[in-house]
Amino acid sequence: MSENAIVVGSGVMGASIAFSLAKRGYAVTVVDKKSGPAQGSTGATSAIVRFTYSLRDSIAVAWESKHLWENLREHVQAPESEPVADFIRTGMAVIDIPGLLPSTIRTDFVDLSIPYADWDAADLARELPGVDTSNHYPPVRPDDPAFLDDSEEAATALYTPDGGYISDPVLATENFARAAKRHGAQFLYNAEVIGVHHSASDVRPKEGVTGQPSAAWTLNLSDGRVLDADVVVNAAGPWSSRFNELAGVGSDHGVSLTPLRQEVHTLPAASTVIRSDGTPIPALLDAGIGTYMRAEVGGQLLIGGSEPECDELEWVEDPDTVSMSVRPEQFETQALRAAKRFNDITIPNRARGVVGVYDASTDWTPIYDRSEADGYYQAIGTSGNQFKNAPMVGEAMAELIDAVERGHDHDRDPVRIALQRTGGELNLGTFSRLRSPAGTSGNVMG
Repeated sequence: MSENAIVVGSGVMGASIAFSLAKRGYAVTVVDKKSGPAQGSTGATSAIVRFTYSLRDSIAVAWESKHLWENLREHVQAPESEPVADFIRTGMAVIDIPGLLPSTIRTDFVDLSIPYADWDAADLARELPGVDTSNHYPPVRPDDPAFLDDSEEAATALYTPDGGYISDPVLATENFARAAKRHGAQFLYNAEVIGVHHSASDVRPKEGVTGQPSAAWTLNLSDGRVLDADVVVNAAGPWSSRFNELAGVGSDHGVSLTPLRQEVHTLPAASTVIRSDGTPIPALLDAGIGTYMRAEVGGQLLIGGSEPECDELEWVEDPDTVSMSVRPEQFETQALRAAKRFNDITIPNRARGVVGVYDASTDWTPIYDRSEADGYYQAIGTSGNQFKNAPMVGEAMAELIDAVERGHDHDRDPVRIALQRTGGELNLGTFSRLRSPAGTSGNVMG
C-alpha cells in the first residue's frame, strides 16, 4: 500500500493507528494541536484493563488487547534499550448491582475463554483489606442523609483474574509513536488543523480498483502549512466532533458525541491498596456507590466516577475552555465514597488528581468506521473506556482502511477481523457510525 495517510490526534488511539498503518506501507503523518503525545484525554486515563462490557465485540476487543499489552515490546517491535509500559495484572472485581452487568456476560466469557469467578462477601473480605462487604446500591451523594445508612445486603462481585491496569499511559502512547516512526511515520506537534477540503476531481484511481477515484484530502494548518493525503483518520478525542464539522462529515451518524469533563483523584492509602503479601489489590468497579478504584504507585488509591444518576455530569461545548484544576468538592465526594467502601481511608485536606475531557458517545460505545466521504475514517467516541483497547483498535482500523480503500462496501458488508491471539473474529459493524444507540449500561462501563 503506497497511499498517504494523515492521522489527526496523537493520543494512544492515534499513535496505535499510525503504527498499524505505517507498518502496512502507508506514508503516515500524525498531526496534533498539542505539544506532544498523550496530552489530551489519554494523559488523564486510569488505564484500567477490564472485560466487563455490554457488547460481545467490545469484550472481544478488550480480551485481544490484553494479550497485546502483555507482549507490548514484541507488538511494537521495540528494542531492548527502549522502556515500554507494563501491564500490571491485579485482577478486577465488579460489584454486582441491578442493570450493570448484562445477563449474557458469563456466557460470553465462556465462549471467549475469559477466566472469571463469582465472588461472595467472604471472597471480597479475603482479597480487599479493610473492605466493607455490604452492597450500598443505589448510589447517593454524600450530602444525602441516605449516604450514612448501613446496608444489610451482602455484596457479590464478578471477578476476572486477568484484569489490571497499564503502568504509564503516556509511555504506552510514546511506545506506539516510536514504533510508527520506525516505519517512517512523522509526527507534527503544535499543528492545529483549521481547514479541511475534500476533492473528488483530478485524483488518481485507487490501487487495484479500476475506474474508482481515490479520495483527495487537503488539511490547512494554523501555521500556514498545507498537507495532502488520500486517507484521513479522525482520532482527535474530545475535539473529534469539531474536526468532523471542519471536514463536513457526520450527517449520517446514528449516535452523537459530546465532550465530558471528568476528574480522577488519588488518596494516600498504602494499608488499603497493598495486601499482606505485598501485591496490589484487585481493581474494583463499585457502581453501587458510584466509583471505580485501583491501586496506584506509591501506595495511592486512584478513584474515578462511574457516572451514577445522582451526579450531575459536566458536558462541555468547547474542550479548550475546560478548567483543568481539580475541584475540592468533587475530590471530597469521591474520597468519601471510597471511605464508605474501605475502612482504612484517611481523607487529606488537599485535593489531588487529574482532569480529563472524555469523547463520549450516546451509548458509550465508540465509532470505528469510515464516513460518508471517501477516504475519511473515524476512531471516535473512545474516551473513558477505550484506552485498554488501543493495541487492537490500531490493527482493526488499519484492516478496515485497507479493505475500504480496495473497494469493499463496509456499510453493506461489515469488515470482520481475525483475533490472532485469542481466536474467533471481530465484527466491526458493532462500531458502525450508522447504528442506533446500542443497548449498553448507559455509562462509562460501556
